[in-house]
Amino acid sequence: MYRVIIADDEPLIRAGLYYRNDWNAMGFEVAALLEDGSDVLKLLEKERADVLLTDICMFQVSGLEAAGQIREKYPWMKVVLLSGYREFEYAREAMRCHVYEYLLKPIDYEKLRSVFAQIKTELDEAAHEEQLLQSFGEEEYDQILSLTRAVAGSVMGEGEKTWLAYARLKPLMSDAPAQLREILAKRLLDQLQVRLVNRAPDLAERFGEELRTVPLSGEDEDGPQGLITLLRRMNDELVSRGLVKTERPAADDSIAKACNYINNHLGDDFTYRDVADFVHLSPRHFIRRFRNEMNETFTDYLVRVRIEGAMRLMDEEGMDAADVPSAVGYHDEKYFQQIFKKRVGCTVREYQRRRQTEA
Repeated sequence: MYRVIIADDEPLIRAGLYYRNDWNAMGFEVAALLEDGSDVLKLLEKERADVLLTDICMFQVSGLEAAGQIREKYPWMKVVLLSGYREFEYAREAMRCHVYEYLLKPIDYEKLRSVFAQIKTELDEAAHEEQLLQSFGEEEYDQILSLTRAVAGSVMGEGEKTWLAYARLKPLMSDAPAQLREILAKRLLDQLQVRLVNRAPDLAERFGEELRTVPLSGEDEDGPQGLITLLRRMNDELVSRGLVKTERPAADDSIAKACNYINNHLGDDFTYRDVADFVHLSPRHFIRRFRNEMNETFTDYLVRVRIEGAMRLMDEEGMDAADVPSAVGYHDEKYFQQIFKKRVGCTVREYQRRRQTEA
């Protein structure tokens, strides 16, 4: 049984919502009948619920306010809003809070039951996914949950560097069974939508639709790379719009954005012209401005961060030396070996053995 909270400041409506539906037959138990959004939030501090069915306007905390806080604190919950108002502003605010459904009063109980039938289907699917994730083993389950949070945070400019999050994501996506790939992508979408919906609802909707089209099942080898490419584009747009807090290695805003572009695409093939285009500068002006701001050439900077990234992948992630070059943008292993030895003073294998001995 899934738990539903009913909240409305009119006693007759609360009673009607409770008694005119056979909640048990619908697959739900009514956890509480409450009269204000403040009561809902207090209850959720102590008890878990799966769905909130609430009036939009209440005395202290409205259904909309409660929905906004629930989206942040309890993202698994579904919220169904009831309203006597047809105004566009209410509906738009409900979309911003990622409300599941917006129903008008007087209540159409057949429609209400239809909505809850769909909610139950989705909750059943989520429960099945949870069981499937856990069936892969406790360590893998924890790894997936932590990785989806880390990748979503990185795309939003929070936590670890984006290239490192991608480097951790790609092998898991490549090696995992198709079902696990799909669940991982769905969890990642949920994490991103929670963060995006308040900052850029248009991006949340657009990238959400695109993410659902990325091929992740069957034998499609492009799925993991397609997912990472989409995440990179999302981060690029957020950085370009100034919607995320990113590292500021430079006081010059254009050069700071350039450094973030490099960080976001470290495993890709790109040139200074691509970066100059991203920050809307001519290539010649960009190269000069970059060197003045960073006190090193673009090429030296890029080589340095790639080699530092390679060492971090071996030191902190335990990545095998054979997988390191492509993770930091070198697709010619022999050339990478030459650059690494010149910068670090030893071969990649020697470096990895030395670090293992020190540990």
